[in-house]
Amino acid sequence: MSKQVYRVEVSEGGTIQWYDSETGKLHNESGPAIVYPDGYRAYYIHGELHNESGPAIVRSNGDTEYYLHDKKLTASDFLARNKTSCEEKTIVVDGHTYRLVKAD
Repeated sequence: MSKQVYRVEVSEGGTIQWYDSETGKLHNESGPAIVYPDGYRAYYIHGELHNESGPAIVRSNGDTEYYLHDKKLTASDFLARNKTSCEEKTIVVDGHTYRLVKAD
């Protein structure tokens, strides 16, 4: 497995940008690919706005925007994307099988 190689640019104003060294696209797998001195952060993977663990854009005023693969999501859609119902699923605990039901 090859290790990711980045090209990092820092402007005179202090903006930091990470790029995939092979494709030249904005890319950082371990954090934001753009960071402005005022606190603005944007997460990119392979040139697409993308952050699976939180907002892909965090503005300096605290406003956030959620993106997955360059597709904008509402905060509620982002948070609900991995929620699945446990209703009617079964679990086994100490050899006993239990069926999960929705609580009243």
